[in-house]
Amino acid sequence: MKVAFTTLGCRTNQHDTAEMATLLEKEGYSIVGAREPADVYVINTCTVTQKSDRQSRQAVKKSLDINDQALVVFTGCYAQMNPEDSLNLPGMDLVLGNADKLEIAAAIKNRMARNGDGSARLHMTDITRKREFRTIPVSEFHGKTKAFIKVQTGCDEKCSFCTVVHARGKSISESRQNIVNNIRHAVDSGFKEITLTGINLGTYGVDKSEPETFSSLVEEILKLAGAFRVRLSSINPMEIDDRLIDLMAENEKLCPHLHIPLQSGDDHILKRMRRNYDTRQYQDVVQRAVEKVPNLGLGADIIVGFPGETDAMFENTRAMVEKLPYSYLHVFTYSSRPKTEAEGFNNDVPDKIKKERNRVLTELGKKKSVQFRKQFIGRTLNLLIETQRDKTTGQLKGHSENYIPVQIHSGDSLAGDGRLENRIVPVTVTEVTETRVTGCLL
Repeated sequence: MKVAFTTLGCRTNQHDTAEMATLLEKEGYSIVGAREPADVYVINTCTVTQKSDRQSRQAVKKSLDINDQALVVFTGCYAQMNPEDSLNLPGMDLVLGNADKLEIAAAIKNRMARNGDGSARLHMTDITRKREFRTIPVSEFHGKTKAFIKVQTGCDEKCSFCTVVHARGKSISESRQNIVNNIRHAVDSGFKEITLTGINLGTYGVDKSEPETFSSLVEEILKLAGAFRVRLSSINPMEIDDRLIDLMAENEKLCPHLHIPLQSGDDHILKRMRRNYDTRQYQDVVQRAVEKVPNLGLGADIIVGFPGETDAMFENTRAMVEKLPYSYLHVFTYSSRPKTEAEGFNNDVPDKIKKERNRVLTELGKKKSVQFRKQFIGRTLNLLIETQRDKTTGQLKGHSENYIPVQIHSGDSLAGDGRLENRIVPVTVTEVTETRVTGCLL
C-alpha cells in the first residue's frame, strides 16, 4: 500500500513525519509524494496561525481530490488542539495525537479493521501527563538532504499568544545517548547536515534529574566523527549562553546561523506577550553573537498587530529591526488562538493596519537580506546541494553555512550531471538580486 505525507509547520514536524514514514516502511508501506495517488494520506498539521489551521483542513480535501477512497490520517498540533472538529472533517478516518505518532502503524491497522464502520476514530492520549521522550533512528527524510534530529519537545513557557503548551505538553528531553545514536545513524545514512530541532530547543536538559545545558550537548555532537555539519533550528535568546556562541565561532562544523525569535521590539508588548526577555537582553545576545561569529546569518520571527500595539510601539519594532544585522525575517500577522491568554485581550488592531505593518517589515526584511548577501559577492560559501532544483530556473540550488540560498550557474560543467546532490561544495558568489543569489563552482 502507498502512503503520502503532507507536513505543515515547523522542523519538529518534519522530524515527526520522517519517524512515521520510517515506521510505516518497516510495515511494508511504500512512501510516495504528497500529490501522488496513495492508499493512505497522512496530514501532519500546524496550528500556529489561522492560516495554518486553514491549510491543515484544506490538505484533507486536496488529498481526497486525488483518491477519494483513501484512508485519511490527521495528526500534529491542529489535530491535537481540535480533536472533535478534526473528527468531523469530511472524509476523515483517523485523528492521531502528538504523543501517539509512533503508534501510527497500529492505529492505521486498527482503523482498517473497522472498515465497515464509516466513523472517524480518535487515537489520542493526554499530552499533559508525564511521559517518556521517544524517538527512533531515521534513515531518510523524503525529498530532503538535511536530517532533522529532535532533541526536545514541549514547552514550559507561558507566552500569551501561543498554543504550544496545549499542543505539545511540558518540556521533556531525549537522552543524550539516543540523540548521539540518532545522529550517528543519520550520518551513516549519508546526511551531510544535521539540524537539531525541538519545540523550545535551548531548554534541552533542564528537565533532567541532573540538569544539562544545550551547549554541552552541541559540544559533544561536534566531536562525533564524520564529514557533516550541524545547524540549529529556532532558539530563544535567553537559552543562548556564551559557550554556545564560542562553539559557533570556533568550530566549522557548527553552522554560523542563529534564528532568534524577537516577536516585538517594544518592551510593553513583550511583557504583554509574556516573553522572558526585554529588548535590551535580546540586543545583548545578538551583539555578543555578531562580535564573535564571523559572517553570522541571523534570522527572527516577528508578530505584528498584537492586541494593544500602537503606532509608536510598532515603530519601536521597526527601528530595532533596522538597527540589528538581520539576514532574513519571518513576519507574522497576529491572529487570535483558542485557549490562549491573548484570546481575551482587548484593543485588537484593525486588519488594515496589521496588513500595512506586515508589509513594512516584510519589505525591510527583504532590504536587509539583500544587503547581507551582497557582501559575499566574490567570496566563497560552502553549499549543501539539494535534490530539488529551482522551479523557475531549473538550476541546482542549496543553502550556505550561514543560510543563504544560492543557485549554481546552469552552464557550470558539473551542475547538470547530478553528482553534486547531497554534497557540500565550495561556491563563489557571482550575483545578488532581490530574488536570487547565484554562484559558480570553484
